[in-house]
Amino acid sequence: MSSLTFTLNTAVKQRIDCSPLTSDELADKSVADIAAIELVVGNTTERVDALFEVSGDDAADIKFVNSTDKLDFIGRNMTSGKLTVEGNVGGYLGLFLDGGEIEVTGDTGIYTACEMKSGQIKVNGNAGDFVGGVRPGYRNGMAGGTVIVTGNTGARTGDHMRRGMILIEGNAGDYCGARMISGTIAVLGGVGAHLGYAMKRGTLLLTQAPAQGISANFNDCGSHTLAFLPLLFNSFKKLDSKFASVEAFSRVQRYAGDVAGIGMGEILVKI
Repeated sequence: MSSLTFTLNTAVKQRIDCSPLTSDELADKSVADIAAIELVVGNTTERVDALFEVSGDDAADIKFVNSTDKLDFIGRNMTSGKLTVEGNVGGYLGLFLDGGEIEVTGDTGIYTACEMKSGQIKVNGNAGDFVGGVRPGYRNGMAGGTVIVTGNTGARTGDHMRRGMILIEGNAGDYCGARMISGTIAVLGGVGAHLGYAMKRGTLLLTQAPAQGISANFNDCGSHTLAFLPLLFNSFKKLDSKFASVEAFSRVQRYAGDVAGIGMGEILVKI
């Protein structure tokens, strides 16, 4: 068997909803059946084979080739299998992901890993705003799993994040960890303004002090040696990430907040 591959063969002008193209939806379907699936394109629909060249037959291993940022909802509701994207993708990559593995070679749009529950997403590039975040009008963002971004993330990474782990090898934008309920966000690069805004619980782990400082809504708890940090770094070794080779440290400056709320979150800065 070979990977079920969707190669974009047309210049895309409207956004395409790719949510039907997952292992869960395509299992036991023939190539002819898959080619006949109607995808929402703008305010109309088009057959899969009008947009993509379809090849291969292994629905547990799906590939998108020649992808663009007009392809939205890739991996939505996915619970198993592997999905690989060569190129950029649009918004809502891995929305509601509850298992399996997604890897993108390129940049992703807004709401990557939005309300994700389990599994792993790796972005070999930059990610847009609200990585691991929550849709407008809802209360819980990412609730489990692991997200790895080798580049930078936009604003409000981890907004309303409830559980899970986000590892950022580059920089994080403004409001990183905003309204965070729990979970872990680690950043190797810099972070933007309003770090941990309205944070309730959870951990923000930084390898360098924020250029704009820590908000007055966080209490400086002094320097600490935290025994759990080497264990956390040891867990990174199984990941395909720069975090796997980062020298473990346990000595940090700890800040507790946001004290405008329940104040049980923490920002840990390497010292």
